[in-house]
Amino acid sequence: MSSDRLVSSRLIGIVRLDDLDLAVAAGTRAIDAGLEAVEVTFTLPSAAMAIERLRAARPGALIGAGTVRHTKDLEAAVAAGAQFLVAPGLNPDLVQAAQRAGITMLPGVFTPSEVDLALRLGANLLKLFPAEPTGPAYMAALLQPFPAARLVPTGGIGPENAAAYLKAGAVAVAMGSSLFPARRITSEGPEVVAPLVERALAAVTREVTR
Repeated sequence: MSSDRLVSSRLIGIVRLDDLDLAVAAGTRAIDAGLEAVEVTFTLPSAAMAIERLRAARPGALIGAGTVRHTKDLEAAVAAGAQFLVAPGLNPDLVQAAQRAGITMLPGVFTPSEVDLALRLGANLLKLFPAEPTGPAYMAALLQPFPAARLVPTGGIGPENAAAYLKAGAVAVAMGSSLFPARRITSEGPEVVAPLVERALAAVTREVTR
């Protein structure tokens, strides 16, 4: 199941690049550098095509769709071959639609009420968003009444604080601009991604092996 693979990967990279070719090239470089899970956001008009191309180019990786807010996004993502879906908020209709489609969805949560509702809907792999500025202590407190919740903090996560979130109970972390800085990629090319991915993976791996 993709949910188990996402957890075992410990790191999800979020691609948010306007240029289709650059998005695919950067995602490919990241996977070649060791990243196992890549999320392409539906803030990009070409997101479905990018997902389709990444699935074809690197079939061994997990390729998902992010910022899924509407049924049409979900349907386009599934048709493109997305293996998981991520939403910025908690939309019960979308959670249930993903369950009917048999695809893992990480709805976005922030408050205890949202975590409670998500668990009641049958979703336990959840995107904690935004993770910053509240920090690992807030996430740890949120987990106390909801031990079944598996949280993936997103928003403000980088190599410098990833280990603190994992230590506080996160099952994985998601990074966007830390791995895929749009301006640098546009000006310097997709090859800038590889060392950023390697640094992030090292930070995550250190926490796992402690």
